[in-house]
Amino acid sequence: MSERFLKFRQRGTAYVLREGPSGTEVLVMLHVDRPEDGVQVPGGGARPGETPGETAMREAAEETGVRNLVFGEVLGSKLMKVDWVAYDYQVNTYSWMTTTDPRDAWDHTVPHTGDGDDGLRMRAEFRPIGDSGIDWGLDWLLEFAVPRYLARREARDSLSA
Repeated sequence: MSERFLKFRQRGTAYVLREGPSGTEVLVMLHVDRPEDGVQVPGGGARPGETPGETAMREAAEETGVRNLVFGEVLGSKLMKVDWVAYDYQVNTYSWMTTTDPRDAWDHTVPHTGDGDDGLRMRAEFRPIGDSGIDWGLDWLLEFAVPRYLARREARDSLSA
């Protein structure tokens, strides 16, 4: 029996969550020089040997400069047929994580990493979940991330009480 393997690009996507003045917030990013790219969450291609969760953590830090990330869990993946990369398919794996970063909004320039995003200027903002405005369907697992984040937070708080 012969097997055929698909060539694909693995991508990690991050929902960075925290508690803010109006409840649970998610970190979004806007491309300063390309407003047509809309409101996005951090994410990008995996490096060899990197798990999707590690990719999401690295991309969140690189693309937004967010600090004090703590990994939550992987939520799921989406397979997409694509025509804008060297592969026919892309697998986007979504994870949630949390932060104690106190900033509400800031500007960030992506450092030199060799990933093709070097020098991109981003605007990072924490927004209430219901008003996040995330485009491109990147919020498709956000509704599952929030209750898991809140349950983990409640369990942690009850242990420290």
